[in-house]
Amino acid sequence: MPSLTRPSFCAIIPLKVAELMMTRLTHRQPVFIHCRTWLYLVLALALVACGQASTSSQTYAPGETAEVDGWKITVHGLYPVEADEWHRPATGHIFVAVELTLENTSDRIRYMMPEKQMHLLDTAGHAISTSRQAGVLAARSRQWYVPQGEVEVGEVLHGAAAFEIPADSRDLRWTCRSGLLPWARSVVFALGHIPQP
Repeated sequence: MPSLTRPSFCAIIPLKVAELMMTRLTHRQPVFIHCRTWLYLVLALALVACGQASTSSQTYAPGETAEVDGWKITVHGLYPVEADEWHRPATGHIFVAVELTLENTSDRIRYMMPEKQMHLLDTAGHAISTSRQAGVLAARSRQWYVPQGEVEVGEVLHGAAAFEIPADSRDLRWTCRSGLLPWARSVVFALGHIPQP
């Protein structure tokens, strides 16, 4: 799976744009030369922006609070979520929830999209996205709703990001990106192994 800090489209999109411009403009030499100069500038800026994606050098533990780009993020723990007859994980998988608190400490309204910004990482660094089924079960069984959507200045949200993961997952890490853009800074919490129910 792609890295959270350097998504593959950061490299692919500028190259595709360059390819398109080269094929459409080659028959007009003066325009092509002028456009090529601007194209190189745009490509350089895009690559610099993609290269600025960063993850905090510090790894946090459950119970600690991380501050990043106007967010205060506390992870309380990783918990198993029991399946029911309507919501079942795939064979060899289980549902888990990361209980967390988010606070908007910036001076503007912020937005949180867990499916884009929150992931579990396994030992190999594979990113696992949130699961709607697991989220429904976490809400029903523990009243943990997914902290998402518009977050007012100073607003505090408590809830959980829920996932479907392989039952033998080890050394799990939870990461949250501070914004929707791929180069937004991220924080990482080391969660360890899956707790037994």
